[in-house]
Amino acid sequence: MLETRGLCKNFGALEVAREVNFRLELGARHALIGPNGAGKTTFVNLLTGVLAPSRGSILLEGEDVTALAQAKRVKRGIARTFQINQLFRGLTVQENVCIAVSERLGVGGAMLRSAGQRADVLAEAARLIEMLKLGNDTGRRIIELPYGRQRLVEIAIALGLSPRVLLLDEPAAGIPSAETHILLDAIATLPKDIAVLIIAHDMDRVFRFAERITVLVSGAVFAEGTPQEIAANREVRAVYLGSALDA
Repeated sequence: MLETRGLCKNFGALEVAREVNFRLELGARHALIGPNGAGKTTFVNLLTGVLAPSRGSILLEGEDVTALAQAKRVKRGIARTFQINQLFRGLTVQENVCIAVSERLGVGGAMLRSAGQRADVLAEAARLIEMLKLGNDTGRRIIELPYGRQRLVEIAIALGLSPRVLLLDEPAAGIPSAETHILLDAIATLPKDIAVLIIAHDMDRVFRFAERITVLVSGAVFAEGTPQEIAANREVRAVYLGSALDA
C-alpha cells in the first residue's frame, strides 16, 4: 500500500531521516517505535506531505506520490492523526466529523447548508461517533471535552475520510488507561484492507496491536520484524525496548 525508497530528510547539517526503506502492506497492522528524537513524527510528516524529502521516493499502491500535495494524498486515501490534535475547537463533535465526511463525499462546498439536509453525512458521522463511544458527546463543543475524548474525536475524523492508509501518531496520548480499549476496539473493527501504522511508546499497546514492528533510531531503520522477533532482539532491547518496558 505504501512504500518508501531511500527516503532522506535534512535540515541543514542535521539528518533526521536516513535512507529509510519501508513497506506498509495491504491490511497491515504495523507499529513504528523508537526513542524520543528518533524521527518517527518526521517520517509520518514525510509520508503525508507535510515535509518534502531531501531525496528518495514515496509510493502509494506503486504510484510515486513524492511530489503530491497533502490534500491530494488525502484524496488518494492517506489519513492521519497528530501528536497534538488538530480540531475545530469551537464546533461540536458532530460538526467536526461531518466536515470530514462531507469532504470525502464531495459535498464540502455545501457545508453552509443545514447539516440536517444531508442525511447521508449525518448517518455516517453518527456511525463513527458511536464506534468511538462518543455518543454522549455528540452535541458538545470540542473545547468542552477532556483531552482524551478529543483524541477519540480526531480518530473518528480520520476514519470519516475512509482511508486506505491510516497513520496514527501517538493516538492513545491523553486517553485514560481505562478507555484505551475503545481505541484498540475501533482499530480492530476496521476493514481488513485498510493499512494501519501506529506510533506508540506504550509497549503493551504496541504488542497487543501490531503484527509487525519497525524500530527507528536516529532517523534510520534499526530493526524490523514480528513482535516476537523485536522482543527477542538484544540490540533493540539495548537501545530502546528494555527501557521502554521498564517505564
